[in-house]
Amino acid sequence: MLTITVDTYRRRIASTAIVLAREDPLLVKEVIARLRASGEIAADDLVYLDRIADRWIGIAEGLRRGAARVLTT
Repeated sequence: MLTITVDTYRRRIASTAIVLAREDPLLVKEVIARLRASGEIAADDLVYLDRIADRWIGIAEGLRRGAARVLTT
């Protein structure tokens, strides 16, 4: 029988959430906004995940601007 500690389980969930924030930050921000609006989480819950999503959105926009400059020059 495989036994997993609660701490290990929580770390895996956190890791998965961070990967999702990197791969689809807009989805993560939308889900967090919905959870806050419905009252399922407090306004200050998941702030770190929201910031990670913001960072990856910024990175994607920077890459997009860089690609656009290359294509127009």
